[in-house]
Amino acid sequence: MAHKTSPTRVEAFFRALGETGNQTIAAERARVTRQWAQLRRKADPAFAARMTATVAAAQERLRAARALEPTAAAWRAQAGEELVVRGSGERLIQIRRARLGEWTPRLEARFLAALAACCNVSAAARAVGLSVSAAYQHYHRWQDFERRWNEALEEGYVRLEMALLEAAGRAFEPVDYPPDVPIEPMTVHQAMTLLAQHQARVHNIGKPVGRWRKLPRNSDEVFASLQHKLDRLAHKLTAEAVPDPAGARRDLDRGARILRGG
Repeated sequence: MAHKTSPTRVEAFFRALGETGNQTIAAERARVTRQWAQLRRKADPAFAARMTATVAAAQERLRAARALEPTAAAWRAQAGEELVVRGSGERLIQIRRARLGEWTPRLEARFLAALAACCNVSAAARAVGLSVSAAYQHYHRWQDFERRWNEALEEGYVRLEMALLEAAGRAFEPVDYPPDVPIEPMTVHQAMTLLAQHQARVHNIGKPVGRWRKLPRNSDEVFASLQHKLDRLAHKLTAEAVPDPAGARRDLDRGARILRGG
């Protein structure tokens, strides 16, 4: 079968392989079969070496990709199915068909539209049927998505501020969301909380809402904190004229030693 394939078709296969790093898609675009490529690879060492070098070059180029959507418009769809850049780190990186439940350019657009409408990552993730962790993983993986995410938040915060100003003195009315993005209703308090978080995180204004108290970093800090509390409690017992404050303090010190393992 290999000897019947024209040089033009062979070159079309390698051109597509160099752009996608995907043998299956390259074979489809050149109108040959993947089996043809595998058989030719086994029978022709020069063909095999060229395939290896072509795939390696494609992976190196795609590893620097900043977006899930392929740069070239010609590789954004194949036979009516969306194509995406997939793979990270040392894994195989190639342009391939998007699988069910995976991020796609259309899903990114829906998520960002929801995020701009509500400024709430959890609500936006629910609107597109994905988890918050999946959203943040995608955020950290693709620089272009990170940029558009931040722009969507900025747009959403401006819309929230304007809506709050317009709704001052009356019940908060949510902004008009895109019809295909079901966003949950939002109260005035929720809107104010989101804006406060935005001011603290982006502009360093105020204190982050719901910020956790600083926790001890090691055992020495834990015991120092405990000793401080024991000293305060002993002082309180003395001030309250406890019959045997010295005995109470001994009991407290014994408890501290037990906690230390001594």
